[in-house]
Amino acid sequence: MNANPNLATQYLGLSLRSPLVVSASPMAEDIRRIIEMENSGAGAVILPSLFEDPGHPPTVDPAAYARRITEAKEYVALPLIATLSAASLDSWIAGAVRMEQAGADALELNIYNLTLSPEIPSSQLEQSYLEIAAAVVQAVKIPVAVKLSPYFTNLARLSLQLQQVGVKGLVMFNRFYQSDVDLGGRELTASSHLSSPSENLLPRHWIALLYRMLNLDLAANTGFHTGADALKAVLCGASVVEVCSVLLQRGISWLVVMENELREAMQQSGLASLDEARGRLSRAIEPRIGEIERSEYRKTLKSFSQLEVPTWLDEVPLHLAP
Repeated sequence: MNANPNLATQYLGLSLRSPLVVSASPMAEDIRRIIEMENSGAGAVILPSLFEDPGHPPTVDPAAYARRITEAKEYVALPLIATLSAASLDSWIAGAVRMEQAGADALELNIYNLTLSPEIPSSQLEQSYLEIAAAVVQAVKIPVAVKLSPYFTNLARLSLQLQQVGVKGLVMFNRFYQSDVDLGGRELTASSHLSSPSENLLPRHWIALLYRMLNLDLAANTGFHTGADALKAVLCGASVVEVCSVLLQRGISWLVVMENELREAMQQSGLASLDEARGRLSRAIEPRIGEIERSEYRKTLKSFSQLEVPTWLDEVPLHLAP
């Protein structure tokens, strides 16, 4: 058993001391907190998104955002990944170039493209992802990742197309915030509940399916609260695990706890390094279309049939027809 497993990993061509990456959140708006993240062992920090909403001014002044990157680089050595969400192709390009010039080590494109219009086919939406990614990749020299939604008809095809236009990594997945219902006021209200560990099943599942199909770095995002779950993601094929909600709940120093849990889980599994672990549980490419999905479905049905369901049948009178 290795007493000190190697946690080093590569993501987007960057060397990281740990796969635990702090995902975009208001925590990284303060340089002092970024320093705390580095001191707590973060492998990298993803800065809050420079978000441009159509018809509205950016949530943060682009020049101020760029200055924040430059200033942070003076205090920390870990990679800083800037995040961009723009409203036009020109804005995507201009924002990406500005972030690169400010010193960002990489870019994460948060392409939050949703529509309820029945006139826009899904292929058109997917094409917009490809056009944005290709334009940004051509405009900058730093590596580019795209943060995806799980809600695509053929996620494998889109992922491969993003690879072909030069994207170096995919983040799985974007977490959409959904409205709640105020019964008293009879209205829809904003819901800002944090992620739970049960939500990390989806990104782990898709990373395991896509890992052998792509030549991309895959980042697992949403619901990762423990070091053990981080190791599960790496075993599925993840290069890094993005962490946010648990830090908002427990504090930035929880990264230390997660790292210790990760080391312990690796020791128990007899793993000396993340490179040794990565992709061990990923699925082999299945030549028969749909076979992996059907196999997973069959296993899931079987697991449900083995559950012991509470019953009160002995207390319920049963009236059978004569």
